Amino acid sequence: MTDTNSERRRHSRLPKPFPVEASEIRFPPSSQARFETQCHDISAGGLSVLSPRKFDLGAKLQVRVHIPTLNKYSPGFFKVYENDADQYLQAIAEVTRVDLSGGGYLLGLKYVDVDEDAARAVANMVNKAVAR
Repeated sequence: MTDTNSERRRHSRLPKPFPVEASEIRFPPSSQARFETQCHDISAGGLSVLSPRKFDLGAKLQVRVHIPTLNKYSPGFFKVYENDADQYLQAIAEVTRVDLSGGGYLLGLKYVDVDEDAARAVANMVNKAVAR
């Protein structure tokens, strides 16, 4: 028997295909292959992305997620005046799950280093969308 409380996610997830740029953090930096994809879903604590290659659990990726309306949900007063065209969530994320998915891999990523305002803006965006 499984404990349903332990299976609940800490953060609500929004299934939205935002464009993502990602690269594994490795040394030397010239060995960091970058790939572009879309996220499967996103939350204040992480996201899942489709990847053309498999990554080991615990691998660190630098991710850049294009979210055109991110500033709209930012807790900062002056953020609403910034340009909506170039809004990104940038983070260092750790691979926590790897599942085979139609010729590629679905990676579960947990943020390990992310701007606090950006994480709150994502949480606000997800909570507003989920509440509808």
